[in-house]
Amino acid sequence: MLFREEINTFLAVVRSGSLLQAAEIVSTTQSTVSYRIQSLERRIGHPLLLRSRGTRGITLTSEGERFLDIAERWKMLEIEAEQLQADQVRHLAVGSVDAVAINVLPPFVAALCDETPPVRLHMESSRYFQLANRVASGHLDVAFTLSPSEHIDLISRKVRDYAMLVVYAGSGKTSLPEALDITDLEPSREIYLPWSPQFDMWRSRRGLSRHVNWVEKAHMLAPMLRNAAWALVPSFLTTPLAKETGCTIHRIALSPPDPLSLFMILRKQSSDATGRQQQLIEMALAALK
Repeated sequence: MLFREEINTFLAVVRSGSLLQAAEIVSTTQSTVSYRIQSLERRIGHPLLLRSRGTRGITLTSEGERFLDIAERWKMLEIEAEQLQADQVRHLAVGSVDAVAINVLPPFVAALCDETPPVRLHMESSRYFQLANRVASGHLDVAFTLSPSEHIDLISRKVRDYAMLVVYAGSGKTSLPEALDITDLEPSREIYLPWSPQFDMWRSRRGLSRHVNWVEKAHMLAPMLRNAAWALVPSFLTTPLAKETGCTIHRIALSPPDPLSLFMILRKQSSDATGRQQQLIEMALAALK
């Protein structure tokens, strides 16, 4: 019977041309490499390598050259067998913009982690256009963003809407009504976040300047939310911010901004594998309702 370690070590020696380098490749010692080669030669019944004094290279015997072809074919069969096994393992690669990953997706991820048999998860966060490209290239199975993708090979499905609300860090001297007018707020104390082009248009129509405090990502907002500062954020952020900063939450009574939509981005092409992944996604999405 041929041992996997012996064949892998033999291939490492041949490809590197050195017992020392082969030891690094297979993560063992040089003496163990020598032992495995000798053990393999005993099994085959012929010497496979020529070790000449005064030369640094490794030379194959004629039997070694013949066995090299067998070893390489064996390695390919091993890879194919591992891939066949991997195809039976449920796996899902999920991407998301930061605000959603931190504040919306935890129940989604928890539902996947509680599945039996287990689901092998890969999670990453990035900007929405980078996530769309990752889905299109096949590196991600699904991405959650706050903007739809216009990529020809992708579909963008709206998951749900989140009302845009005001979070206000009162100074203790001034309180605001639960439903307020945008003119009740001091424009210079706004903290701007770039939620969407539609949101920017709404601000522009109300004369709100972009020359205010500006943060790129939602997790950077809390430290700045103090001393009568305020920001417009989707409703999924209000409770975490209130717990962390003590801010109050308000709605805009007249002509509020449109809700912010959460989109799920998927590839258009489908297969049996993507069908199984879609079932996992739909199951986990129920946890967000």
